[in-house]
This record gives sequence, C-alpha cells and structure tokens, in this order.
Amino acid sequence: MTLPFAGEVAALAAAFIWSVATFLYTRTGNRAPAVFLNLVKGAIAVAMLAATILVLGDAAPDLTPSQWLWLAGSGVVGISIGDSAYFSAIKRIGPSQTLLIESLAPPLTGVLGMCLLGESIGMAGWLGILLTVSGILWVVTEHRPRQRPNLPGLAFAALAALCQALGMILSRQVMVTSEVTPLWAALVRLGAASLVLWAVIPVIRPGLVLSRETWRAVGTARHGWMLFTLAVFLGTFLGIWLQQASLKLTSAAVAQTLISVSPLFALGLARLGGHPVSRRSVVGALVTLCGVALFFR
Repeated sequence: MTLPFAGEVAALAAAFIWSVATFLYTRTGNRAPAVFLNLVKGAIAVAMLAATILVLGDAAPDLTPSQWLWLAGSGVVGISIGDSAYFSAIKRIGPSQTLLIESLAPPLTGVLGMCLLGESIGMAGWLGILLTVSGILWVVTEHRPRQRPNLPGLAFAALAALCQALGMILSRQVMVTSEVTPLWAALVRLGAASLVLWAVIPVIRPGLVLSRETWRAVGTARHGWMLFTLAVFLGTFLGIWLQQASLKLTSAAVAQTLISVSPLFALGLARLGGHPVSRRSVVGALVTLCGVALFFR
C-alpha cells in the first residue's frame, strides 16, 4: 500500500540528500575538471544501481522500444546536457545567479506537464510553486554580485533549467504509463547519460580521462576519493532513485518544485556547521516552507 504523500516525501528526501552531497563535494577540495567528475560520478552510480538491482532481484521492466527511448532520452537531456550547461553557467556567472535562473525549472515543468502530459495540479499547487520559487529566489539572490550581465552564462543557466524540466517530463511519461520501478528508471537514465558522456568527452577533450594529473586532483584533500564516493552514493545513487520514486507517485511539477528546495536544506546544514545565517535567509526559508506545506494540503 502506498503511504500518504509518498511522492512528496521522496522529493523532499532527494532535496535533502543532494544538499548533503553538495557539502561533501566541496570538502573533497579537488581541482579536477567538472566534466571529468561528471564522467566518474556517472560510472560509479551506474555500478551501484546495477549491484542493487542484482541484490534485490528486481526484474527488468517490460517496456516498449519507445518507452526505453523516452527514459534514455530523459537521461541524456536532463543529465548529460543539463548538468554540462549547469557547470558552464557556474563558471561564467557563479552559483547564485545560476540557481536564480534554474528556479525557472518548476514552473517550466508545470507548463510542460500540462502541454505534454495533460497534468493538472490545481490552484493550491500553483500557489505552492509560486511561494516555493519566491522563497528560493529570495535566498539565493542575497549575495548576488553587482556586475554586467554575462549573456552566455545566463543562456547556459536557462538551458540547464529547461533541460532539467524536460528531463523530468520525459521520465514521468514512462513512470506513469508502465510498471518500471524507480530503481530501473534511475539506472536507464544514468546509464544513457554516462554512455553519451563517455562517447563525446574523449572526442572534444582528448586525453582528459587518461591523464594521471586529473585523477590525482581528486585526492588533493584528505580522504578525497572516499568523500567523493560517499557524495556519489548519496547525491546520485540515492538522489536519482528518490527522484524517480517521486515522479512515480506525484506530478512532475510538484516533484520538481519540492526537489528545488535543496538550497534551503543546505542553508540549515551551513548553520549547523557554524556559518552565520542572515535574517533574509530565514525569511526566505519560511516562505518556501509555506509553499511546501501547500503540497501536503
């Protein structure tokens, strides 16, 4: 029997886990290129998912060729292209402005869900999206640097938000029309994304994967590879698994919006770590929590 609000709880759990993983990634202190980390992260997570499927005896889903392509395409769009655009945006405009633009993902997911899947989340759901996004924007724009607009950076951030929303919709299309489990959906998405990255990166960045300096860069910090692997286990293995579970049990717009509260969980973790939290951040967190509460109405 499905627990009440299981999809919403799964989305919030994914948001929390991703915030913890973010702190672990920053503590690795590595200097490896982001695209290399994306490659290794995907390979480790795919191995974890495959091992879990074997241990649990989760049988392969009976999907049509088009459904396999929908899942694989969602991974390529949302993970391969979306994450690459996200990293490119961070390099050009920084994390604050990138998160600001990526907050477009929840309403984009809602609009795409209505247009492509015929979903309807009601007035309370849209109000929840508005409050949640407003609270996040209020927090992440607090320390936005005053500088001239970087149009390429803004374009990459907008592309990341669009890919994230479209990836959710493509995956949701299969989750609600088949018996595929969240575990298998996560494996197919990550596997397809990893295959594309491993095929493309050696062409555009020759020698990157085989470079000893690149591999050693991850271990510059104490226990660097151990922390990195733990971050992959939490943020990619468990995070993607929970994300797919939320898509199975609630609408794409609700799942995407609740997952987007990850920066606010990071705010709480920063406070526990001894970092000061401003009044503006607290207000933003309260507004976001009000938006989240509407989804459990």
